Order: sequence, then C-alpha cells, then structure tokens
Amino acid sequence: MLQTTTVVTPARFEQGLSWTDFLAQATVNRDKFELNYSQPALTAADLSFFKKAAAAPNAPARILALAEAWCGDVYRELPTAVRIAEAMGADLRIFLRDQNPDIMDEYLSNNGKSRAIPVFIFYTKETRYLTHFTERSAGAHRELAAISDQVRAELNLPPGTTFSNAPESVKQVFLKEVISRIRPRFEDWRKEAIVEMRELLAAAVHIPNQD
Repeated sequence: MLQTTTVVTPARFEQGLSWTDFLAQATVNRDKFELNYSQPALTAADLSFFKKAAAAPNAPARILALAEAWCGDVYRELPTAVRIAEAMGADLRIFLRDQNPDIMDEYLSNNGKSRAIPVFIFYTKETRYLTHFTERSAGAHRELAAISDQVRAELNLPPGTTFSNAPESVKQVFLKEVISRIRPRFEDWRKEAIVEMRELLAAAVHIPNQD
C-alpha cells in the first residue's frame, strides 16, 4: 500500500522513540523484548542481504515501527526489526499505536478493520515510502487460525469466536489454550517474518533476494 499522501513527514519521523527509549517506557514484557533481541533469528545470510539492500539505490534508510509493549506479536517481531536496522545502518523510530492513530490508520489490515501491530514501514533517507510488513507472516496467520479452530472446537465455541467476543466464563481459558499452543511456534514464525521482509525489500529496492 503505497501512500500518495501521509502524515509521516521527516519531522514527524524524528519524533519517534528509539529502541532504548521504547524499552525504558515499557511497563510489561521488557524481559521478552530483551531476550528476543539478545537471541536474534537473523542468519549470516540474512544480515548479508540487508546490508546489500542498504547499499542499493533508493535504499531503505529509515524504519518506522508501530508497536505496543503488551502485544505478543510485537515482542516477538520488534527486536528483529531493530537488528535489521542495525545491519543496514538505518534509523529506526518506534511510535506507540494508541498514541498515533493517524499513522496507524494508514496501515489498517483485514480490509481496513484491524489496527494490527507491529507494522514496520521502510523508507528511503528522504522518508519516501518503500514497503511495509504487518503483524506476522502468512504462515503464522494460517497456523494461528488452525490452532484457534482447534481450541474453539474443544471448548464447544461457535466458529468465529475470538478472545474479544468469547463468553466471560471461557475467555481466559480460550486465551490460555491458544497461547500455550502457539508459543512453541514463535521461533519459526520469527524466521518466516524475516523471509517475508526480505521478499518485500528485494521487490521494493529491485535487488535479488540472495545472500
């Protein structure tokens, strides 16, 4: 989704939080962010690709992340975006979703119905949009849907039941069961997200998706 107009000006981009400042203000999950940062899913081949992307014409030089510390998809994927920015020598700024609805509304998912995070938006050094990644990989979406279906069936819940609309009597059980089954998949999901970000950037910058 290339925005022809956007609220993200160079000056607005500079107002975002650094990684250090984001961690400092996080009141939950800081340990998970730090663990995933200290144990990056990026391979040497991935790092080589992102460095080559940074050397290309119209290279990605800025990354804007929409995030909230309470979100599991964020603490799983944001540390990877930080590591990618470091590999590329790019400036990464983090904007809290709930404090920046005007930016978030430019990147709604699910046919404009969802404010899914994280969103990683890649820009040139002039803050010209290149591409963006949202929430989780396609494979992770499919696995989460299948696991949610399994849990709904086991709890005798109607199709389409989510945590937000589940009856209060089973809400926490539903959430606990889903989380317990997806957590072992997190490492693979992190790797799949990197694959997708490589594909997006290779297409946006017009370079081969190779090491």
